[in-house]
Amino acid sequence: MRYNKMVLALPLAFGLAFCAALWAEDPANPPITWDENATAESLGLEPLTLPDDFYLVYPWDQVDVTSWSNHYKDDPAKSFARMAQSAFSVPAFVTQEDIPATKEAGFHCLLVSMGTGDIDLINGTEEEVDAFVKQRVASTKDDPDVLGYYIIDEPGAKKFPVLGMFVAAVKKYAPGKLAYINLFPSYASTIGADVDSQMQTYTFTEYLERYVQEVKPQFISYDNYMVEYSEDMTDKGRAAIYWRDLLEVRRVAQKYGLPWWNIVSSMAIRENSSPPNMSRMALQAYTSLAAGANALGWFLFFGLTYGPTDQQDENTLTWQIQRDVNEQTVTLGKILNRFRSTNVWFSEPTGNLPGNPGDLLRGVNLSYQEEIKDKVGTPAVMVGEFRAKAAAQKAVMLVNLDVGRSITASLDLKEAGTIQVVNPVTGTAHAPRQREWILPGHGLLFLID
Repeated sequence: MRYNKMVLALPLAFGLAFCAALWAEDPANPPITWDENATAESLGLEPLTLPDDFYLVYPWDQVDVTSWSNHYKDDPAKSFARMAQSAFSVPAFVTQEDIPATKEAGFHCLLVSMGTGDIDLINGTEEEVDAFVKQRVASTKDDPDVLGYYIIDEPGAKKFPVLGMFVAAVKKYAPGKLAYINLFPSYASTIGADVDSQMQTYTFTEYLERYVQEVKPQFISYDNYMVEYSEDMTDKGRAAIYWRDLLEVRRVAQKYGLPWWNIVSSMAIRENSSPPNMSRMALQAYTSLAAGANALGWFLFFGLTYGPTDQQDENTLTWQIQRDVNEQTVTLGKILNRFRSTNVWFSEPTGNLPGNPGDLLRGVNLSYQEEIKDKVGTPAVMVGEFRAKAAAQKAVMLVNLDVGRSITASLDLKEAGTIQVVNPVTGTAHAPRQREWILPGHGLLFLID
C-alpha cells in the first residue's frame, strides 16, 4: 500500500485485475501447495486475543513515510490528536520516537513501525532476523501501550518462510506483542497472469493457506478497495470481488481459529473515483462487522485525494464521516466481541453469494418506502448471524446493500425469542418497532434471547 507503489502500479493494476481474478477463480489444475489436513493445533498457532471491551479501528497510514504528508512531521502531537478525535482506537504505524506524542494524544494502544531492515526476505537467515528483531523491540517490548509491530505490507508467497522467522522472533523477544503483516486482495496478479505475479501463487486461496501454514501468524489482515472501485457496488463484477474476498478470508481465518482484519478505502484512491460519502464508508464498516471481522483499517488518513485530511492540513468532510462511522463501529464491535460469527448470507443471493442456511432465521422482511417500493425493485440485505461465546444469546446484523435508499426490516425467527435492537451510537438495546429503518449502506444489530 505504499504511496509510490500505488501511484505507479494503479494504471496497470486495473487493466489486469479482472484477468487475475478470473484466473484465481478457475485456474487450469493448479497444484496443491499446502497441507489440506493442517489445523491450528498441528501448526502450533497462537491467535491474538484482545479484551472484549476493545474493538480495533485504525488508520492504515505509515506516518513515518513523510512523502505521504508534508504536514505530519511538522506537528506529530497535532496529527495524533486528530486521529484520536476521529474515534480511532489505535494509531498506525508510528515511529518509536513518536510514541510520547501518541500517548499525549490519549492513545494507550499503538502499532509501531519496525519494518524488515536490510534483510533479504527471500534468502535471509534465522540468525539475521533474530538479531534484527531483538534490537528493534528492545526499547518497547515492555511498554504495555505497544500492541505490536508493523513488519510488511502485501508480500508475495516467496517471502513467507522468512516472514515466519519475523513472527517467531517477535514472539520470542516481545511476548504478547503482535507481528503485523498485511496481505494482498485477490485482484493482485497470480501465477499464470500475463504479468509478474504479485501473490506468487496460483489462487487467492493458496495464498491465504500458505500464509497461515508458513508464517504461522497471530491473525490475518488484508485490504480490498472494491467498494470504491465499483462506484458503491454498481459495477457488479468488481462488487463480486469484494464479497468473494470477504467470505474467503473469513473462511480461512475461522478454519484456523484466527482473528481477521479488513482494510477498506477512506479516500479516492483512483483519479476517476468519486469522493467517499457516508453510505460508502458505512457499507464497508458494517459489512466487515456482519462478516465477523475483528478489526477495521482505513486507507488512509493524511493528505491525499478526498481523504480525512487535505494538502492544506485541514480536516475534511470525509474526516467527519469517518469519525461518525468509527464511533458506530467501535460501539457495535465491542458488543460483537462477546459473540462468534456463525453464518453470513444474503437475502438476494445473486452470483456465488450464499443464501439463507436456515439455522436461525426463516427469513427477513424488507421493504422500501410505500411510495417507491413498486419502482425500485427488491431490497436486499447482507445477514450476519452470531452466537454468544458464554451464553445462549444470539445476534443478527442486517446491512442495507442499497447505498441510495433506506429500507425497513424485521426478523422472522425460526424459534420464538425476545428481540432487542441496538442503538449504534450508545450501545443500549431496546424493543424494536414493528419494522426498523436501516439507512443506506448502514446496518442494524439485533440481540435475541
